[in-house]
Amino acid sequence: MTEIALMKNKEVDSVAKFISDMNKTERSHIGYCGQDWLEIAHSLREDLTDIPYNKSFFTVYDEGGLVGVLGFDADLENNSAEVWGPFIKEHKWDIVISMWKMMIELLPEEIKTISLFPNKENKKVLQLAKGLSFNRHCDQTILKFPRNKVKELKKVSLLELTEEYYVEMVQLHNNSFPNTYYNGQQIINRLNENRKVFISINAGQLCGYIYVEADPVYGEASIEFFAVKESERGKGIGGELLTVALKWLFTIESIDSITLCVNSSNQNAINLYKKIGFQQKHELCFFTKDL
Repeated sequence: MTEIALMKNKEVDSVAKFISDMNKTERSHIGYCGQDWLEIAHSLREDLTDIPYNKSFFTVYDEGGLVGVLGFDADLENNSAEVWGPFIKEHKWDIVISMWKMMIELLPEEIKTISLFPNKENKKVLQLAKGLSFNRHCDQTILKFPRNKVKELKKVSLLELTEEYYVEMVQLHNNSFPNTYYNGQQIINRLNENRKVFISINAGQLCGYIYVEADPVYGEASIEFFAVKESERGKGIGGELLTVALKWLFTIESIDSITLCVNSSNQNAINLYKKIGFQQKHELCFFTKDL
């Protein structure tokens, strides 16, 4: 007998290990959640701040074993939520609609849009998205840079963002990424010793920037955004910014690799990442649905 129930405090580690195992296989992989169970457990406990996991995640067991997890990470400020899953064992997939309906009922009124981020090989979730009338916005490519390639990077000087270039950086970011999860001012507000913006300057003008985040405790890092002014492209600035970011991130000893996500249609960017030393890992599909 299977029973769908809200996730309990004592389940966090087992749920994290379940998601980790499911996410290591492309046919059940979801882009939001990662593959390290300790990192997943930390995210469940610490990062789900708007609505905690015990009010946003469901689990289901069959004969004492965990067979399904589904939940959401709410962003009340932006009226949106990212769906974690569905992570369901193939032989129990028939419970997906029941779990989905229960999750939707938990969403607060403030949430106007939900998103799914399945792997291209995750056929069941792709089919679910189609059946639930999600809009497929774009395909995303996930690339990874391992620590052992740092020695192959060329020498460059670090130039961190200073207050005199805040306005230019905000303008370039907002023009390059008009409807994304952080605007330029939000990035500046987030800056600290583990979140940095590096810039390229020519004749006193900002030519490009790159924003990176690190989590030394869990050995995680990400390149969130980077852009080069259209008039300055083709001069190697993008490669230099990437190199600067990677060199700084790998000064943190706990970080073994860097992962980033790029629109699959942006072949120029993908080629640049690969030229620097990134290796392609996954291809994902980004879906949204207005409620």
